[in-house]
Amino acid sequence: MPEESFAVELAPLEALKPHPRNYRGHPDDQIAHIMASIQAHGVYRNVVIAQEGTILAGHGVVEACRRLGLNQVPVHRLPLAPDDPRALKVLAGDNEIEHLAEQDDRLLTELLREIKDQDAAGLLGTGYDEMMLANLVFVTRPESEIRDHGEAAQWVGMPEWATEPDPLKVTVNFANAEDRADFFQRLGARYTDQTDSIWWPLREIEDKSSLRFEEGGDA
Repeated sequence: MPEESFAVELAPLEALKPHPRNYRGHPDDQIAHIMASIQAHGVYRNVVIAQEGTILAGHGVVEACRRLGLNQVPVHRLPLAPDDPRALKVLAGDNEIEHLAEQDDRLLTELLREIKDQDAAGLLGTGYDEMMLANLVFVTRPESEIRDHGEAAQWVGMPEWATEPDPLKVTVNFANAEDRADFFQRLGARYTDQTDSIWWPLREIEDKSSLRFEEGGDA
């Protein structure tokens, strides 16, 4: 393979344009991570472009560089038109080949917690935040290690995490619909044939399982 195949040049950002068939979007939170990485380490992943400057790989990197106010970015320019099948293969392959990798999520959580504990910038630049890491910890560990999301958050190091206690629930049984209607009237609660639960003190129902009224049985 000729050495020029690996040649990298600096291209002005104004000369680069997104591929019209790029099917991946880059939301603001992802761009924020890319920007943090570039600020800390520079652009270490080359952007790949077609001959006339259409981006084939690295749309997110280019957008992050623009938001950082940079004027140029290292690129690898292929001698291809943007609609050449080989160029389209780069567009797809850059996004999809990574899905073939096998990932040990448990090892990833250990790595991310170490980064969070030792880097002043925390997880910014890794693609994760604390809550995402807590969720990953929760799904990658058995109940014998992590019982709930609260413990997962503590494992990550989120001491401010506090779970609200489950509300007390009371079930009241009525002999008939008239008794149920009378009960609601005494409480001063709005009542229809479809009403089956309320909060006390009265407020808008947020959890339909908070209080439930069922016909049948003793009062």
